Order: sequence, then C-alpha cells, then structure tokens
Amino acid sequence: MFTKLSLLPRYFLASLALLLVLVALYTAWAARRTQRELLAQMEEKGLALGEALEASSRAAIRGNALMEEMIAQRLLDNARLIDELLFSPRFDAADLGRIAAMNRLRRVDLLDPQGAPYPVATLRPPMGRPGDMGAMMRGMIPHPPGAGGPAGEHPPMPMYMWGRRWGAGNEDARSVPPAIQDRKFWEGSLFGVAVGARAFSGIIAVHADADFVLNFRKEIGVDAQLQELARRSGIESVALLDRTLTAVAHSDPARVGRREEDAAIRAALDGARTSTRLVRNERGAQVLEVLHPVVAAGTPSGLLRLLLSTEPMERAWLRDRNAGILLGAAVLALGTMGLALIFYTQHRHLKEVRALEEAMDRRERLATLGDMAATVAHEVRNPLNAISMGLQRLGAEFRQPEDQEYPRLVGLMQGEVTRLNGIVEEFLSLARPLSLSVAPTDPGDLLRNVAGLVEGQAAHASVRLVVSVPDGVPTLQADRERLTQVLLNVALNAIQAMPDGGTLTFHAAASGGTATVTVSDTGAGIPADILPRIFEPYVTTRARGLGLGLAIARRIVEAHGGRIEAESDPGRGSRFILRLPLDGPVRG
Repeated sequence: MFTKLSLLPRYFLASLALLLVLVALYTAWAARRTQRELLAQMEEKGLALGEALEASSRAAIRGNALMEEMIAQRLLDNARLIDELLFSPRFDAADLGRIAAMNRLRRVDLLDPQGAPYPVATLRPPMGRPGDMGAMMRGMIPHPPGAGGPAGEHPPMPMYMWGRRWGAGNEDARSVPPAIQDRKFWEGSLFGVAVGARAFSGIIAVHADADFVLNFRKEIGVDAQLQELARRSGIESVALLDRTLTAVAHSDPARVGRREEDAAIRAALDGARTSTRLVRNERGAQVLEVLHPVVAAGTPSGLLRLLLSTEPMERAWLRDRNAGILLGAAVLALGTMGLALIFYTQHRHLKEVRALEEAMDRRERLATLGDMAATVAHEVRNPLNAISMGLQRLGAEFRQPEDQEYPRLVGLMQGEVTRLNGIVEEFLSLARPLSLSVAPTDPGDLLRNVAGLVEGQAAHASVRLVVSVPDGVPTLQADRERLTQVLLNVALNAIQAMPDGGTLTFHAAASGGTATVTVSDTGAGIPADILPRIFEPYVTTRARGLGLGLAIARRIVEAHGGRIEAESDPGRGSRFILRLPLDGPVRG
C-alpha cells in the first residue's frame, strides 16, 4: 500500500506530461491547418485575379503587336523616303535632322559596310532610270569610292528591326555585315528599323522616339488597369511580362522595361502553366507570387506576375494561433484540475483503505493479544489472589510488635502482587470489549481534574502545569472516566520525559463539531524511528514500561469516534492531540 501511495505523484506527473504533449500537438496541428487554409484562399484569390486579367492582357498583347507593326511600317516608310531623298543633289545632313523632327524620329543613322557613319556630303547622283532627267543627271556624276554601282546595283541588305516584343520576333541580326553588327547601332534605342540603302553601300537606321512609343502604349490602357488593380488591399504589384520576361506593363511605371531573371518564371511561361509560390520581395517581406500565362492563338505570348501580400494571412493566422494556444491552455488547465481531482480522490481513497487495513491489522493483533491476555489472566490471577490472601493472613497472624522488618517485607510482597495484578488488568483491558458510559463532559473541568491528579508528581519533578481552556468551549458527549484514563496516561508519560523539569500544558478548543484536546511537554521528545509506532502494543521509550498504555489510550479514543495523534520535535518536546466529536460516538 505504501508503494502504491508513493507512485501516485509519479503517475500524476506522467499523466500531466502526456496531456501537455497532446494539447501541444493538437494546437500545432490546428495552427498549421489554419495556415494551409489561409494560403489556399490566397492562392484562389490570386488565380481568380489572373484569370480576370488574362482577357485584357490578350487584348493588350494584340494592341502592342498592332502598335509595333504600325510603328515599324512608319519607320520603314521614313527609311525608304530618306533613301530616295539621298539621290537629290540638294540633300544634305541638315535635311536628315529636319526629317527626324518632322516625323517625330529620335535620330537617323547612315552606316557604311564598316559600320562607320556615312558622310552625306560625299553622295553623288548616279545614273538613273531611262527617261528620267534626274537620273540622267545623277549618272553624269561619278560615285564616291566604295559606293558601288548605280542605284539598285548595291548588294542588297536585309531589313533588321529591334525592340519588337509582340510580333513574330526580331529579324536575324547575323545577316547584317559583321562590322555593322559589332557597331550595335540599336543600343540605347527603344524601337527602330534598319534597311539596306540603294543610294550608297550601307544601311539606313531609323530610331523611333521613345516618348512617342510610350504614349502609344498608354493608349492601350493596360498600364492604368494594372495600377488600378495594385491599389486593392493585399496586392503589392502586377506585371505583364513578354516572351523575354521583360515587363511591358507594370503597376509601378518605373519598373517597365525591367527584365526578370528567374528559372521558375521562365518555366511557367514555357510550360504555359499557372503556378504559385512563396517568395521574398525586394524589402525582404514574404509574398505570394502567382504566375499566370497569357495564351494567344494557342501560344504563350506573355505572363502575368502578381505579388500578393501575406500580411492579412499572417494576421489571421496569428489570431487563430493565439486562440488555439488559449484554447489549449484552457484544456490543459481543466485537464490538470481534472487529473488533480482524480488523483486526489484516489489518493484519499487509498489512504482510507490503508487506514482501514492498518485498523484491521491492529484489531487482529489486539484480538490475538486479548486472547493471550485472557489466558494469562485466567492462569495468573487466581494464584495472585491466593498469594495476596496468604500475605494478608501472614501479616495479621504472625506480626510481632518488636519486629519491624517483618511487616516491611510483607508489605513489599503485597505491593508486588498488586503491581502484577495491575499488569493483568491492563492485559484484560485489551481483551475486553469497551463499554462507554457517555455523558455531558466539560473539557475544561476534565483537564483541571487530570492536572490535579498529577500535581504531586509534577511538583516532585519540577514540572510546571498550565491549563489553557478559552471561554465558550462546549461540552462533549463522552465517558469521563475513560478520557481521564487516557489523559492521565499521557500526562504521566510527559512528566517522566522531563526529569530535569519543564512545562506540561493542557489545552482545549472546539470548531466544526469537533473538540480538540492537546497535551504538550518540553521534554526530550520521541525518537523519529519510534514515533510512527508509538500507539502499537509493546512500543515504549521507558526502561520498565510494557508499552500498553498508549495502545489502550488509542482504543478508548477510537471507541469515542475520534482519533489521537502524536507530534514530536526531538530535543524540544512532544504533543499529543485528541480529536473527539462533540456529539459523542456514533451508535450503530
């Protein structure tokens, strides 16, 4: 039983740890599930926005393609016009500037096969077509070195166009002469065309004005649409990327023309599949990226890239997580209280069972001792009576007045017989059933009476007696003689524990239907190894004691429906506490 009681705290702690682990796992699982659900909702929102923008993006792509075709055709017309005007003897370099300004061109480059600027002043009109006076005049003027033959006799050069994003793609620049290609005449220009010249051996490069192209694009309306969309809550940016992953439209106008270098974005465009992922923006904050391809005529023509802020999701997740933690803490607290109540009830039940087992064991030992006491009393008491009567007769019939030693010896033997008879009576008190004569008993009067009985022995041992009974202590239903026997036994033991003097205190109090009587001393105390067994038979600290007095005292107190307890502080004293019901023992 002691082992079971000692294991209860371990079982409680193990159960509490298991409950804590289960609550923590559930809280983490619920928080993770909420986070996944919020992320799925954000992905659905992003995909819905992507699908809504796809139609307008396709229209924007078609508009860009149409715009670039129109601009390209316009630039080609300007290049051919310049090529024709180069045949005029009155044409000079200033005319190129006037043509560029009139037609809103950024600039016009004339490049020879070596990639160097071709001087307009060296142009001379060659032989023209028959019947054309201008051609006849041009044919009379010799060509400059390296200019080739007459008009139409120069080696043809392919047309080259740069800056195109939505059409069929750039022409192959490798067919341009290497010297001109190395010149990279298209750098720094947003859009332009280059054609082989008939007026000289080389190319005519016409560069479109950037403001004109950008204004043309703004008329399509996709930039304004993206900017309006980015103003919505939770949307950080929206971009429309072309086949080269260059932003042709962006909610932030400053980022138009910026190229994205990301394998995942390229894979989404090439695979024509929608994808989502969590990435970090330029500020380092986590955002949800939605990539939605824009398919025109069955071919991916661009890609929509949406960045959605995860802050609303994080706030919602934090709220749900905190709510889950609070719920888990509440479950843990209630579970702890429930476990504590269960283990407390179980502990109390086991303690009661242990007390009942100890009581049964004690009763069995007392029953065995009672049987032995009855046998001893039967076998010893009659001879003691015979010896006592014989001593009385010897003392009366053979007494000599002049002999003083004889009466003393007879009295001594008579005293020993009386002492033996007292021992037999103690044995018989363990064997007999207790019969109580219950009557109203005043605790104060009871304690003062016991103090009076031990007053002589206390004075002989230099022990001071103190009786402390506050006013208002009610009477209790008890057997006064039996309680006097208990208190007298405890008081005599206390006086014997103070051979050098001390204080013996009697105290009485009542509360909650229970009277509490305390007898305390300032003696040497009870050894710690004996204290738990102090009420067992034959357990004593006295050299000549039998150890039956406290066993009998506990039997009397328990017969009253109460209990007696012993407390001790070795070297400072002991205290015996009697707790008795005011209404007396329960009658069965």
